[in-house]
Amino acid sequence: MTSRPLRFGLCMVGPIPQMKEEARRAEQTGFDVVLLSDHLGMPAPLPPLISIAEAAPSLRVGNMVINASFYRPALLARDLASVDSATGGRLEIGLGTGYVEEEFHAAGLPFPSAGARVDLVVEHAVEIRRLLSSSDYNPAPAQTPPPIMIAGIGDRMLAAAAQHADIVAFPGMATRDHLTERVTFFKDKAGDRSADIELAFSFFQVGIDDPNDLSVLRFLAPGVSDDKLRTLTAYLPGPVEAAADRIRSLHEVLGITYFTFNLTPTVKWETLEKLVAALK
Repeated sequence: MTSRPLRFGLCMVGPIPQMKEEARRAEQTGFDVVLLSDHLGMPAPLPPLISIAEAAPSLRVGNMVINASFYRPALLARDLASVDSATGGRLEIGLGTGYVEEEFHAAGLPFPSAGARVDLVVEHAVEIRRLLSSSDYNPAPAQTPPPIMIAGIGDRMLAAAAQHADIVAFPGMATRDHLTERVTFFKDKAGDRSADIELAFSFFQVGIDDPNDLSVLRFLAPGVSDDKLRTLTAYLPGPVEAAADRIRSLHEVLGITYFTFNLTPTVKWETLEKLVAALK
């Protein structure tokens, strides 16, 4: 088992004033990080982080995750440095490939192949780290550089994360056995770097309060039966102590120390507070 402390992140979506209030509640509940996604039809992924960080001054802020294919590294680096400076060095950079083809078309952008999108993530990670590590970079970030998280579960993405990430997130719609195989693959690719990289896992659906709410999983895996969705590791059922035991097992067996949860309307703050308290 790794010696890293457990960390908990809350993924939020909604109007910015609402997210500021939710960030305050997350801070009181014991979360460590609040995260925004990067999709059209939602608030921009970076500007709201500044006001959210002001509302919850003990929390770190970041993204789960920025769609690297929407940006160019030099421009994204400028924005990331500005957010890190404005939040007093509390930014965690999150990079992913993007996967919703319709959003690319809506943005007037080509939808690259899966391999090309992985290449873009690598390009961003390398260039952003280079730029934000420079002592004369302007605007100067507070962290030089902020930690970089890469999210993915395929061979090429995990191999890239093994070389370039400070944090690797496994956002997989998979069984526990598949997750175990993916973590093992990643650690083999990371070699000596493995001990320096934080492992993260995303629970897309928290079913502790309402086992019938599978809305996020249904969106991500349309056509899959509810019974099958409930077998996925990304589904966290209750009661609270059973959910805590599942998280402890992922920590103790796989070395995952950073767990993120989607905040959906059926998840009660009191339940999250009990869950975090049981684990901290």
